[in-house]
Amino acid sequence: MRLPGGASGDPLLRFGAAVLALAIVFAAAVAAYALLRENPAKAANGAVKASATSSEPLVRSDPGIEPWVEEDVPPPRMEPEPQPEPQPEPQPEPVASDRSEPQPEPRPEPKPQPEPQPEPKPQVEPEPKPQVEPEPKPQVEPEPKPQVEPEPVERAAEAPEPEPEPRTLPAQEEGDWPTPTDEQIESTQEPRRYDLPSGAALGLTIGSIGLYDVPVLRSNTQGALDNGVVHARGTSMPWSGTPERNVYLAGHRLGWPGTGSHLVFYRLDELSRGDEISLKGRDGGRYVYRVTESFVVSPDDTWVMGRIRGRDMLTLQTCTPIPGFQKRLIVRAERV
Repeated sequence: MRLPGGASGDPLLRFGAAVLALAIVFAAAVAAYALLRENPAKAANGAVKASATSSEPLVRSDPGIEPWVEEDVPPPRMEPEPQPEPQPEPQPEPVASDRSEPQPEPRPEPKPQPEPQPEPKPQVEPEPKPQVEPEPKPQVEPEPKPQVEPEPVERAAEAPEPEPEPRTLPAQEEGDWPTPTDEQIESTQEPRRYDLPSGAALGLTIGSIGLYDVPVLRSNTQGALDNGVVHARGTSMPWSGTPERNVYLAGHRLGWPGTGSHLVFYRLDELSRGDEISLKGRDGGRYVYRVTESFVVSPDDTWVMGRIRGRDMLTLQTCTPIPGFQKRLIVRAERV
């Protein structure tokens, strides 16, 4: 077998052509074998018929003997094979829409049961509560109070009693005060010296206006005010143990003739900045102040009696102006 062109020289092509030819021959042999295996009787009958048609017809001769007849042997009985039982074909499941929902069976109504009667509870006596002893509270030691120097016997006896906060300032100039004469007014220009009575707590000295040892009584009564200068109850004393103090003293501008209060603060408006004022205690202690300011307030301005943080002050008060006395003259001095 030759291929066109120069392809016959390619060994791969030649090998492939040979394999293809062998495959064709093998396939033909297999087909012939299959035909012969399936119809061998047909092939033999065909050969006999061919020989009969080609020869003369046969004539039967009489052999003179009975032909031998072969006994009829019944064929063996074949037991039938057991047939498998037919399986029922599965029924297709109905579509969900075709299904009919099963109707719930009606439940029998429950018969009313008689309510059980509660059994009587046994009486239980309450258990006695255990007595709990109170825990002892820890003893808190009181904080030590600052040691205050004891005041003299006179000061302790004169300790002020707590009084309600005043609504107005002391030293009200009420009544028909007699107008001082010219001689009385001139006498205020001379030094005036006083003796301290037994009930006086302090002696007030203001040298610039000629006052020496004016008795200062620790009382707000009119009788005390008519006999000298009063110390407003509830305000500081020079020896008070506080960081700040305001010793508040009040006296009449006119007063009654023949008493210690007559014209005692008549010249109080003449004090100026830097003037010295001193207080002397019953024990001989001396407390010195210098004037820092003066101003006028209303009778209900009680704030002037209060203390000011960081200041140790002396405040003097009298009525003004003469003769109306509608206001109060305030003179303040700082301790030196």
